[in-house]
Amino acid sequence: MYDDLRALTDQYMQAVRTRLAEIESPLTRERGARLVTDELLTGAKQAKLIRSAAVGELKQGRTLKQVAELTGLSVPRVDQLLKAK
Repeated sequence: MYDDLRALTDQYMQAVRTRLAEIESPLTRERGARLVTDELLTGAKQAKLIRSAAVGELKQGRTLKQVAELTGLSVPRVDQLLKAK
Protein backbone atom coordinates (compact mmCIF):
# COMPACT_ATOMS: atom_id res chain seq x y z
CA MET A 1 0.00 0.00 0.00
CA TYR A 2 2.75 2.46 0.97
CA ASP A 3 4.69 1.80 -2.23
CA ASP A 4 1.52 2.31 -4.27
CA LEU A 5 0.92 5.69 -2.63
CA ARG A 6 4.54 6.72 -3.18
CA ALA A 7 4.35 5.74 -6.86
CA LEU A 8 1.06 7.60 -7.33
CA THR A 9 2.44 10.69 -5.61
CA ASP A 10 5.61 10.62 -7.71
CA GLN A 11 3.62 10.20 -10.94
CA TYR A 12 1.22 12.98 -10.01
CA MET A 13 3.96 15.43 -9.06
CA GLN A 14 5.92 14.69 -12.24
CA ALA A 15 2.80 15.27 -14.34
CA VAL A 16 2.09 18.55 -12.54
CA ARG A 17 5.68 19.80 -12.97
CA THR A 18 5.63 18.82 -16.65
CA ARG A 19 2.32 20.58 -17.24
CA LEU A 20 3.47 23.73 -15.45
CA ALA A 21 6.67 23.81 -17.50
CA GLU A 22 4.61 23.62 -20.71
CA ILE A 23 2.64 26.79 -19.93
CA GLU A 24 3.99 29.51 -22.19
CA SER A 25 2.65 32.57 -20.42
CA PRO A 26 4.74 33.49 -17.37
CA LEU A 27 1.67 34.96 -15.71
CA THR A 28 -0.41 31.85 -16.27
CA ARG A 29 2.53 29.65 -15.21
CA GLU A 30 2.90 31.64 -11.98
CA ARG A 31 -0.82 31.35 -11.24
CA GLY A 32 -0.72 27.64 -11.95
CA ALA A 33 2.29 27.15 -9.69
CA ARG A 34 0.58 29.15 -6.97
CA LEU A 35 -2.55 27.00 -7.27
CA VAL A 36 -0.48 23.81 -7.00
CA THR A 37 1.43 25.16 -3.99
CA ASP A 38 -1.77 26.15 -2.21
CA GLU A 39 -3.33 22.75 -2.89
CA LEU A 40 -0.21 20.95 -1.66
CA LEU A 41 -0.20 22.95 1.56
CA THR A 42 -3.87 22.18 2.17
CA GLY A 43 -3.30 18.53 1.38
CA ALA A 44 -0.27 18.41 3.67
CA LYS A 45 -2.32 19.79 6.55
CA GLN A 46 -5.02 17.19 5.99
CA ALA A 47 -2.42 14.40 5.70
CA LYS A 48 -0.84 15.56 8.95
CA LEU A 49 -4.18 15.20 10.74
CA ILE A 50 -4.62 11.71 9.29
CA ARG A 51 -1.09 10.82 10.39
CA SER A 52 -1.69 12.09 13.91
CA ALA A 53 -4.91 10.10 14.14
CA ALA A 54 -3.12 6.95 12.95
CA VAL A 55 -0.40 7.41 15.58
CA GLY A 56 -3.18 7.88 18.13
CA GLU A 57 -4.63 4.53 17.12
CA LEU A 58 -1.20 2.91 17.43
CA LYS A 59 -0.80 4.43 20.89
CA GLN A 60 -3.83 2.62 22.29
CA GLY A 61 -2.43 0.10 24.75
CA ARG A 62 1.17 1.00 23.96
CA THR A 63 3.82 3.27 25.43
CA LEU A 64 5.36 6.12 23.46
CA LYS A 65 8.54 4.05 23.23
CA GLN A 66 6.66 1.09 21.77
CA VAL A 67 4.97 3.30 19.17
CA ALA A 68 8.33 4.88 18.34
CA GLU A 69 9.91 1.48 17.82
CA LEU A 70 6.96 0.30 15.74
CA THR A 71 7.01 3.35 13.45
CA GLY A 72 10.73 4.04 13.37
CA LEU A 73 10.17 7.51 14.81
CA SER A 74 11.72 9.06 17.88
CA VAL A 75 9.75 9.16 21.14
CA PRO A 76 9.58 13.01 21.01
CA ARG A 77 8.26 12.87 17.43
CA VAL A 78 5.57 10.37 18.40
CA ASP A 79 4.59 12.66 21.26
CA GLN A 80 4.42 15.64 18.87
CA LEU A 81 2.22 13.73 16.46
CA LEU A 82 -0.10 12.71 19.27
CA LYS A 83 -0.42 16.39 20.16
CA ALA A 84 -1.04 17.12 16.44
CA LYS A 85 2.04 19.32 16.14
